[in-house]
Amino acid sequence: VPEDHDEPDGPTIQLPYLILHSPDDNAEPDPIVFTAGGPGYSSLESVWSFAQSPLLNDRDIIIFEQRGNRYARPALHCDWLVWEEETIGNTPCLDSIRSRGIDLTAYTTDSMAGDIIALRRALDLEQWNLYGSSFSTSLMLLIMEADPDATRSAILQSVKPPSETTFAHEADSPLRAIEHLFETCRADDECAAAFPDLEDRFFQLIRQLNDTPVQVQVQPAGTTGSIPIEMDGDRFIDWIVIRHLYGPVFPPHGAAYLPLLISEVHRGTTEALEPAAQGFWNANVSNPNWTPGLLFAVNCQQDLPAAGAQRSEADAAASQELDGFLRFTSQRDVCQAWNLTPQAPAGDEYLRSDIPALVLAGSFDPINPPAWSRTTAQYLDNSTYVEFPGYGHDVMIDNPCADDLIAAFVDEPTAELDTECVALAPGPDFVTSDDVYLNPDLARGRDEISLGEPQGVAWLEALAATSIYGMLALLAGGIIGGGVWLWRRAHDHDTPNDGHPIDWTAAAAYGISVAVVVATLAVPILLTGINQAQQNADDLSVVLGPSRDVPATLMAWLTPLTGILVAALAALNAWATLGRRWHGALRSGTALVVLCALPMMYLSLRWGLFTMLW
Repeated sequence: VPEDHDEPDGPTIQLPYLILHSPDDNAEPDPIVFTAGGPGYSSLESVWSFAQSPLLNDRDIIIFEQRGNRYARPALHCDWLVWEEETIGNTPCLDSIRSRGIDLTAYTTDSMAGDIIALRRALDLEQWNLYGSSFSTSLMLLIMEADPDATRSAILQSVKPPSETTFAHEADSPLRAIEHLFETCRADDECAAAFPDLEDRFFQLIRQLNDTPVQVQVQPAGTTGSIPIEMDGDRFIDWIVIRHLYGPVFPPHGAAYLPLLISEVHRGTTEALEPAAQGFWNANVSNPNWTPGLLFAVNCQQDLPAAGAQRSEADAAASQELDGFLRFTSQRDVCQAWNLTPQAPAGDEYLRSDIPALVLAGSFDPINPPAWSRTTAQYLDNSTYVEFPGYGHDVMIDNPCADDLIAAFVDEPTAELDTECVALAPGPDFVTSDDVYLNPDLARGRDEISLGEPQGVAWLEALAATSIYGMLALLAGGIIGGGVWLWRRAHDHDTPNDGHPIDWTAAAAYGISVAVVVATLAVPILLTGINQAQQNADDLSVVLGPSRDVPATLMAWLTPLTGILVAALAALNAWATLGRRWHGALRSGTALVVLCALPMMYLSLRWGLFTMLW
């Protein structure tokens, strides 16, 4: 496409797209086109979720990468640690972009909308269905206005209208979602009983962290070193509370754990902050699918100027209530350093249209409040508005109801939509200390022993390997062979026993050895199972401790029991060695069992497994 749509013969840029073809040979001729939010998040990675979507049953799905994103040429990428250094007179990120001859004035919402229209024409499609999420809903609303005859229907999720800017609501939108969290907890008997003073604790904690930040370490992807981060009240709100309110507010998703986390950190359990900060870092800072240069190109030229110099009274009051919190302070600083010429805002009023539209929102959305989606729907004459009470910004996560509604809507956009499943969708459900084994140290084990990936702690992985492989060798050789020998001595009456009767203390040592080997191997197996089960869940479900299900309960009881058995076996071995009792092979074997169990005992202590029961 042209870099500047007003100059079709000028320089061009390359924008990739994917077409997922429906397996139906008689698929509908009007595909769905999707592009991601941000601005700055790559769209193409969503191929994995769309490949399993029921939408693909009837029509093709086109996934489009916006200009400037990861897979576009050029991409406005620069490292997070680079743009953090952007100051007046020192702009390494901006300089690296301009050194490639990129005209940043061409990177606006209007240009992106023009790209999508150009794609439809290039594919020679008469009509298609628009699907936008968050920022990309602005693009879809612009396309509905500029290319109405080609738009059969529109799916708008967590709407960010072109006429609104998040910079004008950087404190009051998050505060609305946080207060909604408190209100919902008070209305839930179990949550209210577990956290009767949650709101007071939260505001006390914010002031406390602002006065005395907690230093945490985060490890950038692909490195062995760590970076110190000051976890103050502002970062706690942004990195932990707001981030988790993007997702569903029921287990195993992180927002369900927020009341428990606030309560625990308030009473001094600051160990939970480090893995939570690492979760933010992995999802945002080290995320290769995020292109910060595009974020600043759009926001600094359009969104921030549209917000104006004066913040609303509501936003100023919300910032004061959150102890001075302003979410986009660093972005404002970058915009000031970049000093880009303001472009015309994408829109100054809500779009009026009779194009069929399905508008979806989450009640806990901390960035694009449901009111924006609701008002957008009111201006669209043929729209259906659906708000999910148990969801935040990303209403499609773990939401079969939303999948069904979208599929039914796209099939017949003008028909009345049956929304009964909304009442059956999961509502807010908060986790209390009765639901989990509180153990923030357990998250450390997930990072230190990284399931075979080369990013753990080498000496701890060596310890774990020593224990596991040693026990497997003992199980395969010594214990099985010893068991056969003991059985034959007890039952083979034709074989003389050299006058030595069976030593039942030796038999007991053998039995305890078997139990120690099995229990020691069971701990990492159960721990791995728990970690894998939570692998795709939000990090807070691991940060605070596993839920009290069968694997975790078994591990909780098994860990101290293993310690008791190891201590008993060590005492028996010492007694036998001092009195030169038993056969030498049995003494050596039991000693090896104890030695191989000790590394796992150390790791169990390190990860707090011994304390999970109390």
